[in-house]
Amino acid sequence: MPEKLHQDIKLFLEGKPAPKGQEIWDNWYDHPEEISDKEIIIVSDRSKLKKEIRQIKKTNKVIFLHKKNWALAASLILLMGLSCFFYLSSIKTVTKEYATKAGEHAKITLADGTQIWLNAGSRLKYPNEFKGGTREVYLTGEAFFDVAKDKKHPFIIHTDKMDTKVLGTSFNVQAYPEQTTQEVSVLTGRVNVKSTVTEENVYVTPGQKVIFKSKNNKLKAFSDIPVNSISLWRKNIIVFEDTPLPEVIATINRNYNVAIEIENKNLNNLKISAYFKELPAEQVLGLVCNIINANYKLESGVYKIR
Repeated sequence: MPEKLHQDIKLFLEGKPAPKGQEIWDNWYDHPEEISDKEIIIVSDRSKLKKEIRQIKKTNKVIFLHKKNWALAASLILLMGLSCFFYLSSIKTVTKEYATKAGEHAKITLADGTQIWLNAGSRLKYPNEFKGGTREVYLTGEAFFDVAKDKKHPFIIHTDKMDTKVLGTSFNVQAYPEQTTQEVSVLTGRVNVKSTVTEENVYVTPGQKVIFKSKNNKLKAFSDIPVNSISLWRKNIIVFEDTPLPEVIATINRNYNVAIEIENKNLNNLKISAYFKELPAEQVLGLVCNIINANYKLESGVYKIR
């Protein structure tokens, strides 16, 4: 082991600035399971070191080792060899995040060829490269997925209430945090949707959708959904089906990048079913007000419904 790295580890374990020493420590700390026993020479009394490491992980606070312990810690790491360090560095997966603004759509192509269309006000977290037995991403908002087929590596979309698992298919996931429901609508293939709240799960096929209702934490499946109605938002078409007015307004705000407020709180209990195709924001708002028998006024850049 080069003397420079030896010194870097010593300085870090003594609580002194040493970026390279910290990097080697962090690789071992974050991925101890990646290193097989045959790559480690057993060091006597290393249980003392392990005890301190458990304390660090338990309290989530950095506890610098005493000088008498740094050599033991360093020897454990150094004996793994530079090959382990470079191996761990090479397998690191970089997580990316893409977020769309209000009034914005985006298309993302993942490393496996999966294509994703993000609706306005949505966020997707995904790895720059898939590794391991599954392909997993995290969604907040709404997206349409055209998943590349790979039977050996299931594709999983995590939202805060559902896990959607597929092998290769196309479907729409809607999971905006401010809404009382989340749903998955299937265009092609077979999709498994599981509630992360109750572990309940259902299978959904083309022309079907499943809705998770926060009110009772239940999954409910629906059939006979016209496949040409799935992800109409990609064509700038907004569809409301018995949707509470606050969610209608939130959708208009998000899709048109406008500010609309409901001043008359008595209107919040109303629900709307409507279809708006490529209309300007003010016209959509006017039609909504006609449906609920209300008026709106623009004040300081904010549309206020009364």
